[in-house]
Amino acid sequence: MSGKRMSKQQRREQILAAAAEVFATTGYAAAGMREVATRAGISTPVLYDHFASKADLYATLLEQQVNSLIDDWSAPTERVGAYDLLHDRVRAIYAWIEHNELAWRMIFGEAPSDEVVAQAHQRGQKRATEQLAGLFRLVPRLNLSVEIERDRADEVLAEAAKSALNAIATWWWRNRDIPREHIVALTADLLWRGLREITENREDAQ
Repeated sequence: MSGKRMSKQQRREQILAAAAEVFATTGYAAAGMREVATRAGISTPVLYDHFASKADLYATLLEQQVNSLIDDWSAPTERVGAYDLLHDRVRAIYAWIEHNELAWRMIFGEAPSDEVVAQAHQRGQKRATEQLAGLFRLVPRLNLSVEIERDRADEVLAEAAKSALNAIATWWWRNRDIPREHIVALTADLLWRGLREITENREDAQ
């Protein structure tokens, strides 16, 4: 074992990695700070030097996972067609899910009842919706059947897409023999049939 002392940031990352494993194994309610400390190879007082409570630790981990998700499927730098935009982002999201199943469950599963954690959970959900809404904003025009402000239209479409992605991801966890690319194609098919009608240029199609 090296005698080199960890920096505060390195120790923090070590703790968060250990906490992710513990929460994955036992869930939030049953997990204990002593168990996290043991998994991280530190004492419980050292753990409390970095995180004031289990709720603080979980909320910090949740925010880290949200950042990872959003960084992984941020909007493309170049303008692309609506279908390519949808398909590429769906593919990026499911690739992230495949390698970060715990994180996805933390972000989109049922939030623990602790107020600090519940608030962090709500912030994560809001950021995911805002990220998806930003993708819809790249579509120049929406042909909707009702009059509604564009920002609110982007938001409700983002919420609908997020719900569909979550439902399919949950099904996929129970059917892991299905290859990821099949899940991507099925999700794109489901979402695109509706989006095609509201994103195509009707005037050009006439």
